[in-house]
Amino acid sequence: MILLEDTRQQEKKHEVKHQYFRSVGIHWNRACLYCGDYTLPANQSVCIDTKKDIHELIGDIQVKQMPKKEVKDKVYEICKNERISFDLADDIYHAICDDDADRFAEKDINEICCKYVIPEGVISYFQALYVKRHGFFHRGLKRAQNSEISLYILVENEDKIASIDDLFYWHNPRLDILVNSNQMIGFWRNGKPRYKKVRKYPYAATGEWLAKACLTMELKYGCKFLFCEPGESGAKILELLGVNL
Repeated sequence: MILLEDTRQQEKKHEVKHQYFRSVGIHWNRACLYCGDYTLPANQSVCIDTKKDIHELIGDIQVKQMPKKEVKDKVYEICKNERISFDLADDIYHAICDDDADRFAEKDINEICCKYVIPEGVISYFQALYVKRHGFFHRGLKRAQNSEISLYILVENEDKIASIDDLFYWHNPRLDILVNSNQMIGFWRNGKPRYKKVRKYPYAATGEWLAKACLTMELKYGCKFLFCEPGESGAKILELLGVNL
């Protein structure tokens, strides 16, 4: 049995999964996958997107988006260099930045560009701007939704989180990191000033916020969030892909 593993997976950071695959006679080939990190060569209707911990999931959800103005400026700059009309540049900009809840933005970008015979290399720049605007995670969710792929987001963690229900009660350790503020509240015995302690990351995501975000994405994109301990991820991937050992 052979699995496909996405090339963006850092090889040496998934050795636990790889060791499990070897132990049960599963081999894997690395390839650029349409979405997710693991799937089967002959049936890519199910894909697994793995997260090494809860903080990676938060980072994917809270990705910093490229501002619309920067996207627009970049689109017009590319079009100017490629001698593409500003009217077409405006269409491309809207294909990249407009709400994509009810459309397939990547397809829209391709169709607009192909209609006017824009070179593939230039199209790839526009597709890259879509990713910078919305993030890789969002692109994967939309690709799965528009292609009717069953996408599972498998979040590895050592916090004993086994479901979204558990996630509601998860405490983000970043909220416990304290630093000195500028407010002096006295002096230490050695005479040095003493400052009030405040949270270094006061707006760090809470478990409740993250759980609600996951539930919203499940409803919006049709994906499914699952949780397991790192040592269980290899077996869970095979189970979700329907691999019978």
